[in-house]
Parts: sequence; structure tokens; C-alpha cells
Amino acid sequence: MPSASLAALLALTALVRASPAPAPAPAPAPTPAPAPAPQALSSAESIFSSATGAVASALPTILGNWPSLSDIEKKVGVNDGNDLQNISASALLIPSYANFSGDNWNVRFYGLAYKLPNVSADNLVSIIDGLKTDNLSSAQTSLLQNRIQDLASIPIPHANLTALVFANGSAVTNSSGIQLATTDEVGEFDQFVTVPGLGGNASAVRVVQTGIMNVTGPGNGTVILVPSSGISVVSDIDDVMRITKVYVPNQGLYNSLVQPYVNVPGISELFAHWNETLPGAAFHYDTTTPVELTRTYVNYLFSNFPFGSLEMRPINISEPSQILEARQNSLLKLFQTFPQRKFVLVGDSSSSTLLSAYPQIAQQFPNQIACIFIRNTSATDPDDKIPFSTSDFKNLPNNTWFFYRTADDLFNLNITNGQCRNDSVPQNVTFGEQGGIIGNNGAYPCLTLGRTQYAAAVIGTVVALVLSVL
Repeated sequence: MPSASLAALLALTALVRASPAPAPAPAPAPTPAPAPAPQALSSAESIFSSATGAVASALPTILGNWPSLSDIEKKVGVNDGNDLQNISASALLIPSYANFSGDNWNVRFYGLAYKLPNVSADNLVSIIDGLKTDNLSSAQTSLLQNRIQDLASIPIPHANLTALVFANGSAVTNSSGIQLATTDEVGEFDQFVTVPGLGGNASAVRVVQTGIMNVTGPGNGTVILVPSSGISVVSDIDDVMRITKVYVPNQGLYNSLVQPYVNVPGISELFAHWNETLPGAAFHYDTTTPVELTRTYVNYLFSNFPFGSLEMRPINISEPSQILEARQNSLLKLFQTFPQRKFVLVGDSSSSTLLSAYPQIAQQFPNQIACIFIRNTSATDPDDKIPFSTSDFKNLPNNTWFFYRTADDLFNLNITNGQCRNDSVPQNVTFGEQGGIIGNNGAYPCLTLGRTQYAAAVIGTVVALVLSVL
């Protein structure tokens, strides 16, 4: 993170904690009108595709059986709100974005109000199903303790929060701040507020700081002011930007909590290139990783990639259908908030939610799609044995999407002028089940087994994979 931004955030933290009691402020601007939720475009048509779909649907959780809110409350001994009366409130502001309308900016305040009981690291580790901590080095143990320290966060429902906004180190809001709407049943808040004094529309992204008054911590965040026109890059994080291996049982958990984060080769340079060459470039990062890891992801992202907004998995959801819905909602909000911008969508073949959500949003907003880029993890990593479905891409123009192998495949594309394909990279897209144990051409491997025996072997493999990740 640039030193100037760090200094501004440190100054903001001090101001937030010393702020006076909140007072009412002007009512927030309306959130962009919701659009109808996109409909599913296809369904499994065979026993095989149903089974592989079950595997793929389980994978987006990344961290296996991540504990639910009730699991965490039981572990830390919280039975009701009275157990937390002596613990100060905290607030998490997830990096967000703002759009320009009229003469002012509409700033999105997005995050969580919570209390953090004092819980030992051993107790926190024991909550996470499937995480093996034997034989960890001291460095790995330190990383684990740092990353899970927010796991015991207990949301504060119906909390009253007051926000501050700073630009270039100076307060934009007055000392009484902006009264936000109360948090929901699980302590989350997500609303747009019109904030005067942030200047006019511009051709490049600007970053401002935000804060929540009268909380213990962290209470501060960043917002990108996104120009009305230009190109926005929306990217998944795991196995697109960093090596996670969500397709290997428990490996995604280990790489997320214990190992140093490692960039996918070339991706940091590619995003820096796009930041310099795409007109009005803005970056929006999206993950299905639980909100408790927000701080870890923010530290990683903004040390390696351009400043941007971040979408985390909402509190207390675990079903694949809920995760897909969260993906769809975050995309809808972006497309509706910036109707004059075009979008580059970046994902990977191990994410079944993105292989559905990206084509669906492209059909709903065809004039706002610049390119869809999908990293074919099964073509470059022999550890990826999970088939994936490309069926939802069948109804999209072929020149708008591209399955790539490495970041170099994308580096020289002229996205601004509509070039989404690198013709030197074979596609072999079957618009059905492919990759992994099927092969990238969608054909079953040549085996000496008969058809019935082979089908039984495949189903057995898939069922084993389902059991390993559920």
C-alpha cells in the first residue's frame, strides 16, 4: 500500500476513535434500482453432469466447512447479547466504490458491526473443520494466528453507526458525521449515501478514506471514486490472482490460512498494465471467502494489485445456491451503478458460480460487456481433476469470451477496441462438461473398460470427491 495512503489511514483511525457522539445527518441517497434476478440458463442433463455439478458447487466455499455464526457463538460461549455487554463495538468497512450523479458522489458504505471476545488461538483453530495444525513452522503458526483472529467476531444486529469521509487527509464530512441506516439481523450494512465536497466527475479513479465513529477498531476503510465512463475489471481472487487450489480437498483451506499468499504468475503485471492502458480503469475484486478474512485479503490485494473495491461472502451463508446468488447480486449492483461503463470479467474454470454468473450477467447487460476471461486451471495444473461446465457460454457471442492458460495470453489484447481472443490459444470449448477427468476436449479418455464399467468408475470418483469437500 502506498505510504501516503497508509499515513492517511493512520490519521483517520486516530480521528475516528476521538470523534464526538454521532448526530443525525441528511438522509442517504437511494440505492440504484434493483433489476430482476437472472434466471438459470441450464440444468444438469445426466447422472454424470449432476454428480460433477455437485462437486463443483461445493468448491466455491474454498475453506471447506467454514463454521457458521451459531458454531462460533457456541465456541466462544455467547448465548445472548448480555454476554457481550462489557465488550466495545467494532466496525469493519470493506473497500467499496462510489458513482457520480448530479453534482455529487454517491458513496457505498459496506461492512459489518461486531464485537470481538477474547478467545485463544487454539479455540479458534478448533472451530475450523479440516484444518491440520500439526508440524507447523513458527512462521506458519504466526500467519495462522494473525489470519484467524477475527474469526470470533460476533455481529451486532440493528446497530446505529455514524460514518466519516476524508479526502487527501482532510475531513469532507462535518464533525457529526453521516448517520447510516441500522445494521441488519446479522450486523451487516450496505447502502449508498450522497456525500458533497468530493469534487466533480473525473477521467481517472480517485481514492478517499472512510471511517466509523466511536468504535474500538478497525473502523476505517477506502472507497474508489469511479468515473462514469471507462472500463471496469471485475476479478475473482482465488486461483485467478493468488494460487489457492480450491479444487484440491483441504488444500484451499491450508493455502488460505497457513501459507504465504502467492500470486498466479504474471497476473500482478497484467493488472498493472491494464491499470495504465485501459481508459478510466477501475478494479473490483470479488471472492466467496468469508468476511472474517477481509483484513487478510485487503492487506494482500493492495500490496500487489491496484486499489479497488472488494466483495466478501456475506455472513452466515453456506449453501451453493446462496453463494451463487451473492455473486449475482454483487455483479448486478455494479452494472446498475455504472450503466455507462464496460466490464471485463475475470474468473477461473474451478468456480462453478462464475461459470454461471458471468454468462448470465452478459446476457442481461450485453452492451456493457467488454470481455470475459476464464483461466482454465485444468489445462495448466495437473492437480485440478474436477470437470467444469461451459454450457452457459453457448448463447454468448464467441468474440466476447476467452479461456486462457496464463496471464501472458491476455497481455497484448486490445480490449478497448473489442479484442477478447488470442488466436494462438486453442479453445476446445464443448458447451458441456469438460476438463479434469473428462479432458479439455470434452471426450472421455480412451480406456479398456467397457462403457458401463467406465461410467461406474467415473461416478465413484465423483462421489468420493463430493464427500471429501462437503
